[in-house]
Amino acid sequence: MHDKPVLREGWTKTSDEDAELEVRRAGARLRHFRGVAVSVMDDALRLWKEIWEALQDPRSCEEILDAGEAGFERVPEANRTFVLEKLHLLGIQIDYARRLCKGEIGSGPQEEGDRKNG
Repeated sequence: MHDKPVLREGWTKTSDEDAELEVRRAGARLRHFRGVAVSVMDDALRLWKEIWEALQDPRSCEEILDAGEAGFERVPEANRTFVLEKLHLLGIQIDYARRLCKGEIGSGPQEEGDRKNG
């Protein structure tokens, strides 16, 4: 026969209670994961919208085709820096979301020297 684990003196836990506790823990972990993932993707979408708005061209399709200008060269230098910064941040957000979904983040304690790149 298997002994039941002792919680406190005189108290024991059944396997049904163990299973219920594990289900609640898994549910809590899933809710936390979903919250973090949604937050990261909201930030990434916000950055994408900022980039999209910065790159919008007020000219008509015909004006753009007639001018023959390359796309990024017509963006003022100050806006180029803004766009490149935002693209860099967007890349970080997307990479974080990818690693989070793969289970590479939050799976255990990490020391500064133990972090993997990529």
